[in-house]
Amino acid sequence: MNRDDADRLNVLFLQIAGLLNQSAAFVRDKDDEAHWHQYRRPVGKAMNAVFDLGELIWARFPELKPEGLGGPYKVDPLIYEPPFYEWDDEDVRDEG
Repeated sequence: MNRDDADRLNVLFLQIAGLLNQSAAFVRDKDDEAHWHQYRRPVGKAMNAVFDLGELIWARFPELKPEGLGGPYKVDPLIYEPPFYEWDDEDVRDEG
């Protein structure tokens, strides 16, 4: 795999993680608290799996590791467009 291929795959992994995060916010905001607590655990596991895949890319191409994870890669927010679900920053709760 060359760097361009790795970059494309990296963006795909970031998009998947972003959609999973949006799905969690959607359930948190639209469903009852009990279902939210059931939903967030498997979504968290799925996101961890996606980031494990990313680690395979970042080990070979460390310049592709996103800034938010301690790397130098600046993520273009347009990769997440169009969003499935948007929430107000004020409404985002820290669920730990």
